Formats: sequence, C-alpha cells, structure tokens
Amino acid sequence: MNADPQAANGHTAHTDSPGVICFNGTRIANKRVAMFLECLQRDGYTVRLFAFPRHRWVLDKSEQPLDVRGTGRWSARIGAPHRRGICAVFCFHWLVLPVALLWSVWYRVPLIYDEHDFYEMNSLEGTGGRWKTRLSSLAVHWTHRICLPWVTLTTCIHMAGGILQEHLRRMTSNVLEMHNYPSVVWRDSAQPQPSEQPLSFVYIGGVWREKGVGASAEAFLGLPAELRAKAELHIFGTGDAELIRWLRAQSGIVVHNEIVPQDFRRFVQGRRCVGLAVLAGTPRFLLYGTNCTKLWEYYALGMPVIGTCVGEFPQHIEAAGLGLLIDETLSWQQLRDAMAVLVNAPERCAEMSARALSLMRQPSMTWEAEWAKVRATGLLPEVS
Repeated sequence: MNADPQAANGHTAHTDSPGVICFNGTRIANKRVAMFLECLQRDGYTVRLFAFPRHRWVLDKSEQPLDVRGTGRWSARIGAPHRRGICAVFCFHWLVLPVALLWSVWYRVPLIYDEHDFYEMNSLEGTGGRWKTRLSSLAVHWTHRICLPWVTLTTCIHMAGGILQEHLRRMTSNVLEMHNYPSVVWRDSAQPQPSEQPLSFVYIGGVWREKGVGASAEAFLGLPAELRAKAELHIFGTGDAELIRWLRAQSGIVVHNEIVPQDFRRFVQGRRCVGLAVLAGTPRFLLYGTNCTKLWEYYALGMPVIGTCVGEFPQHIEAAGLGLLIDETLSWQQLRDAMAVLVNAPERCAEMSARALSLMRQPSMTWEAEWAKVRATGLLPEVS
C-alpha cells in the first residue's frame, strides 16, 4: 500500500476539498475500484473508504499512488480531512449497497453504484453447495431489486452484447456502461518491441487454473526444446498457493508476486512479449466483453495476445488481427501450438504489435475517457 502523500499524482485534495464516501465489500480495492479512487483523488476530492474488515488493506492497484493518510479496521482515509461536506457516495459491492443508500439519503447526495462483476452469476459459480450459491444469487438479486431504483447512477462493465446493462435496466433506467480500458499511462509507456529478443509469454492477474495459468505452464513446458530456448513464461500475480509452488519448480517459468502495475510495465519495456488471456468456458467468462482488463493492458503495451473463444474475444482478438485463439476447454496442446506459431513468426508478431498500438492510441480507448462519462453526468461538483 502506498501511504506517501508526496507520491500522489494530480490534484491532491486539500482541507477545503469536497468529500466523497465510498463503500466496498472488502479491504482489497481491485483494479477497477482503485481506478475510481484514483480519478476521485486526481480531480481533487477527499475520500473516506469504508469496507468490511475482510483481508488486509490493499490500495496499491491504482496507476498513481493513492494519498492514503490512515487506515483502520473499517475505513481508510485518502487525502486530507474534508471541510466542505460530503458531495457524493460511491458503492463498489452489492453487499454494502443498502448501507451506501442510507448514507446518501442522510447526506442528501447522489449515490453512484458500480457493478464491476455480474454478481448474480458470480454467486452461482461460487464455492459451497448448490443451495448456498443459489441463496447468494437470490440475495444479490433482491438487494438490486430493492435498492437500484433509488440509486442515482449505476455504472457497469460491458459484457457480451451488453447483457449486464440490459439486466440492470430491468431494475433502474440510469445505467452507464464503462469499459475496462487502461489508463493513458499504459499507452504512453509503450515502446516498439525489439526484433532480436527471446519471446516472453506473460500473464498478469489472479493465478488460478480457471484463468488458464496451469494450461499456460503445461503448454510452455510442452514446446520442443529448440523453441523453449527462444521463449520464456512469466506469471505476474497471486492466488493458488499450491499452483504457484508448482510453477516455481519448473524450468523457464518465472513467477512475480506482489507487483504493482508500474512493475509490470517496466518489465515489458525492452522485451518482445505476448499476452495470455486464456479463460475457461465458465458461464460468466463466456459472457466476457470489454471487462477483461488485462486484454487491453496487453494491447496498450503493444503485445499480441493468445486468448480463448469466450464472449467477445473472437472479435477483439482474432478478427482484429491482434492475436490467436484456442478453445475455451483450455487445451494445453492447442495453446502449445499457438505459442509455437508465434515463436516461429517474429514478423507476424511485429505486425500484430503495431496494430495493437494503433488501436490503443485512439482517444476513446482509455480509462480517462470512461471516467469522463461519469463527470459528464454533472453529479460531481467541480473542484476549484
């Protein structure tokens, strides 16, 4: 966690800045939540983040360090204490939505709720027996059914065909899709890939088998020796401890734990890289749209991608000429063959890389452009 006030980027909030109250279901601020917090900080708001005391505080997934002034069991303070009163309430998890709604009514300010997962479906795919997951899904549904009509603005990820947006619109008309495009800093840090380098296959995210990490390792280890000599596999993230131990024991595979986005970007610079976005064919992954953040981060850094045939991946990867696809069954043999194709075709990799860089140079392909949609609603006051 970053706690250095001098490191925060943009307009660090002063004591006369308006305050924003945020609620989250855990003390871990995932990438999307962290980007909301960073934008609020950059625009001059002070933030008080309340969360259930689950896990330890993790507030380092933003692109620029958050000005964290203190953390407690239930809350974290970002920026100097505010004196101008509360101007808005943000909620990042369905579990705390009723509490966030009560706070917004008490302070008579707008409530913005971000649905950054398909929580009803996510609950059905969770751990536990059939009745537990079904009850969890029903809890999400009825929390939404009761609370969303009173929410000022609901933002959500884009899933295939806009299915999540349409689902939420059955309960509220004020729904705004926000794509998980990366901050402009990713595009600005991109460099042309060198032609004479080993090819590094990279994965960033949770280290789980359903996200293709195990299949990626098996595919890499299955490459012929002459091709493995020209390639590397790097895994960035934390997750399944047993899987990570196994990965560390394999030759040619490097696991990088406890990294922040800046570390990943620095690693990529000066290397030829291919990103891995190989998701299993679970019901939720089969509906993926633009909500796979790593896909767009890879592109912003000029990486071709190997992905699976889930959701909108075929049109975003293969049809766009930006990578290769394998089946959603996570066949390590298919993945091995795709890796071999790219190791043997540096010119093809270079063409894909150039197309990815060109795509991500479009002004609309940034998180800043997505945040501008929220500011355009006029729900947040201007900060002088």
